[in-house]
Amino acid sequence: MSITARVLILSSDESLRDEAKLAFESLGEDSPRFRFVGNANQLFDVLRNQPIDLVLAEFSENPRDITSLVRQIHATVPSTRVAAILRPEGFSENVNESAVLIDSMRGGVCDFLRRPLSTVDLERLLKTGTPADDRRLPGTRNQLGRVVSFVSNKGGVGKSTLATNTGVAIARRGKQSVLLIDGSIQMGVAAALLDLTPNATLTDLARESERLDPTMIRQTAAVHSSGLHLLAAPADAVEAMEIDDVLMARIITMARQTYDLVIVDTFPMFDRVVIAALDLSDRVYVVLENVVPTLLGGVKLLSVLERIGYPAKRQSIILNRQQRVAGSLSINDVADRMQREIDHVLPFDKRVMAAANCGVPVAMALLRFSGFSRALEKLADDVAGLIGDNSSRLELDELPLGVTNASPAIGQTANASRADDSWEEAR
Repeated sequence: MSITARVLILSSDESLRDEAKLAFESLGEDSPRFRFVGNANQLFDVLRNQPIDLVLAEFSENPRDITSLVRQIHATVPSTRVAAILRPEGFSENVNESAVLIDSMRGGVCDFLRRPLSTVDLERLLKTGTPADDRRLPGTRNQLGRVVSFVSNKGGVGKSTLATNTGVAIARRGKQSVLLIDGSIQMGVAAALLDLTPNATLTDLARESERLDPTMIRQTAAVHSSGLHLLAAPADAVEAMEIDDVLMARIITMARQTYDLVIVDTFPMFDRVVIAALDLSDRVYVVLENVVPTLLGGVKLLSVLERIGYPAKRQSIILNRQQRVAGSLSINDVADRMQREIDHVLPFDKRVMAAANCGVPVAMALLRFSGFSRALEKLADDVAGLIGDNSSRLELDELPLGVTNASPAIGQTANASRADDSWEEAR
């Protein structure tokens, strides 16, 4: 990190100023230049006129104010990172801290610092960026990548196979970087489907969560011959207990900074980890089979998605292993029962099962005249197309779980302290 790095701190708390000075001073020659502003108006005056690497903003009494602030900062200077500072007294008793942190990351917060400020935490945060004159983060992209999740109401419908093969089909084209996160943490199978033996899993990221950044995400991911990167599920259910919703949200948030596309294969149960993945997803692909019990469960699944605030326009329905045999439901029958159009139909093909048993994704050897291969390519086209489709990006006024952007930016209504126009160097 260069000494020319610039940090802007939004707070009127003098004790925070003292903490920051002491913490930065301990960085020695690596200390950045930093400046305090007392309210949002002063913050944006600086952002419009000077290059800033990092903004540190303290949570207000209304923790959701941070999402409004981040949106305005990114609208003004898209490349500026924003980290949130948790107040010493924490949140009020009626506020769920886990939910607040996830909502904030979904809104664009790159990391969190707890008070009193730690030199170690600040150093870690600063080392993930470069001076504002460069305007790029090492290993990151100018625009956040897209996130899609594959979900189902039960196991055994081919969800993991489709998620894996879709990732392989897109990655092998060589146009977009793709990461597959095996979020089926209790019994993930993505590594086996790819015939990979990862050296690290999501559990390793959990154990190194204090150092988690986009570079670590890439270093942890196993690389398939197709070009697909994989963050493998924990080795067993015991290790899976180390993965929580906040960690999953952090991993996805950092992954989309360095990959064009992040695909999440989820566990067929709506726990907090799965909901964290859905919260950050631009599109959810619901995988079904044309079996009545499965379809009835699928109807309930769609209802749950609606209830948690995930709109139908961000869902796609996949009918997998479709067969035209006596007694089976037709595509129209399935659509009638679901009361929804079926977006993708993948026919039954025994070669898909054979490929899974061999650990060779069928997408690696797409057969020109295979109905499944043609359908898989269309699905891959649909997923890859999201990267350039601005209309599908998750907007703040469409966030799930009732999150809104109606709150004013932090500090706008507070009594403003006098702006400090000087930059400080703690060395």
